[in-house]
Amino acid sequence: ESLLKDGKIRSYGVSNFDVRGMEEAVRLSPGIACNQILYNLEERTIEHAVIPWCEKHGVAVVAYPPYGHGEFPGPHTPGGKVLQEIAAHHGATPRQVALRFLLRWPNLFTIPKASSPEHAEENAGAGDLRLSTAELSQIDRAFPLGPKPRTLPVL
Repeated sequence: ESLLKDGKIRSYGVSNFDVRGMEEAVRLSPGIACNQILYNLEERTIEHAVIPWCEKHGVAVVAYPPYGHGEFPGPHTPGGKVLQEIAAHHGATPRQVALRFLLRWPNLFTIPKASSPEHAEENAGAGDLRLSTAELSQIDRAFPLGPKPRTLPVL
């Protein structure tokens, strides 16, 4: 289906909208296709309300930057060790495990950095990874959600 009909935009995306912003945007102009928003293992704020609202209303969530902003958990950090252990069990990389964890939401997509064909291939490999409920819980404990904040963080 085309984004344009009779020269008019039929759907569009927004960035960094919280639930109140999404509700207002939909009220003013229906047709929101996606909300591009900060989301990674260290910053999971949108799990409180934004992801569930978007899922309920058929709006895709486009997460950026899924590996964090310059600091992916290293192998000697508590969270990095969890990612490393799970990755080793699956013959995967810690980044694939992190990406797969984020992609557990059916309406979520990510924008992972890929500066080479090898990076793109590694990112794509996350789609084949299947994490168990126990592994998802391990990651959840290693990177806790935290309390619901007043405002959404942005980069």
